[in-house]
Amino acid sequence: MRCLLLPYFALLCVSTEAVMLCDDKPDGVYEQGCKVFTRCTDGQATVVECAGDEVYNPAIEDCDDPNDVAPPCGFIIDCSVKPDGHYADVGFGCHSYYTCEGGRFLGHNFCPVGLVYNEVLDVCDWEHNVYEPCGIVPRP
Repeated sequence: MRCLLLPYFALLCVSTEAVMLCDDKPDGVYEQGCKVFTRCTDGQATVVECAGDEVYNPAIEDCDDPNDVAPPCGFIIDCSVKPDGHYADVGFGCHSYYTCEGGRFLGHNFCPVGLVYNEVLDVCDWEHNVYEPCGIVPRP
């Protein structure tokens, strides 16, 4: 079990055990993030967490050195002077965001298809609800 403290003091606990059903899926990788992904093999789901600095590489469907992985997962950000928090990946169309904590870069997270990261609300959201440059709402 892995728990994260989310904004507004919500605690999200997620089992590191496979929670995805693979019965009707062909072998392959599903629900991937930059550090964790689910692999279906012969109808069985396995959650894989990349060790150390490795990140998910969609080209090989496995963990890999970030230098060999395309952005955003292969793009490491200097968080040494950033306050703790989540930041939109503006250079990647805001369809992902990254986390800085204690001066360390903790990786990128993807928004669901069609959504962009809303830094004001700290959630993935529709473009019509998000300020520029991630959304279409002009800044006040």
